[in-house]
Amino acid sequence: MSPVRPAPHDVDGPQPRPWSSGSSSAAARPPVRSRTGTVARLRIMLYRHRWLRWAAAAGAALVVLATLADDPSGPASAPAATAPPGPAALLPPGTRGVPIPVDSEVFAAGDTVDVHAILDGTAVVQSALIVDVSQDEVVVAVPGDQVDAAVDALTTGGVVLVLVSDATAPVSTQEPGPESPP
Repeated sequence: MSPVRPAPHDVDGPQPRPWSSGSSSAAARPPVRSRTGTVARLRIMLYRHRWLRWAAAAGAALVVLATLADDPSGPASAPAATAPPGPAALLPPGTRGVPIPVDSEVFAAGDTVDVHAILDGTAVVQSALIVDVSQDEVVVAVPGDQVDAAVDALTTGGVVLVLVSDATAPVSTQEPGPESPP
């Protein structure tokens, strides 16, 4: 004896079951198409076998990683262009770079100058090295303890740069005359 299921009832009365087709007790299946296209079969396979989608995504990721990986057999990369050192790299130890405006093109990097205050003519800094020259200013290496005096002289009236002769070159103090050889 088989168990009997009661039919579902609603307010309007008994309702037919959705899986019954009326005459047969077997579940109704959608009609099978005899000509399923390739795209439709592929979509059905991917839907039924979801792990294939994950495998395809993982394979694509591996392909991308392999493509982007650093290939040692490729051409060697050119070394990065390095900028020349700035004036700060050229400063001697214990000095600070003080930019001083100038109107003359006489000064060159590597020259030694004395920095004199315009107001009283005193030498604020002696034997300072010029480390950088641009169109309208020079950067002078001033010892750390004389930076305040140099900046004060610059702001209160300005400074004059005086070239200092090279200590290794002989300095002639007399005028060449007819009796002295050239």
